[in-house]
Amino acid sequence: MKTQVYRNLDRPFTLLGIKGRYIIFAGVAVIASIVIGLVAGTIGNTFVGLAVALVLIVGCYLGILEIQQRFPEKALSRKLGSMGLPKSVTVRSKVWKR
Repeated sequence: MKTQVYRNLDRPFTLLGIKGRYIIFAGVAVIASIVIGLVAGTIGNTFVGLAVALVLIVGCYLGILEIQQRFPEKALSRKLGSMGLPKSVTVRSKVWKR
């Protein structure tokens, strides 16, 4: 009997060493780096814009890898989920009357 087993059931998706939800942050960082490179390219010349974009992309990649090591994906999902919750809840006590 053959059973199909999927490898990615318990593990997060990985792309170039960046795991799970950090891929979204990496994509946003790459797009921001390209935009900043385009702005630098219009102010200076094409080589300056390309150099700025490459340096920012490499810096963002290394920064995201460092953040990923410090905060696991489960801690990130807990932090993002708790942002909408209040820090404390006040409960008034009731006096039971018979």
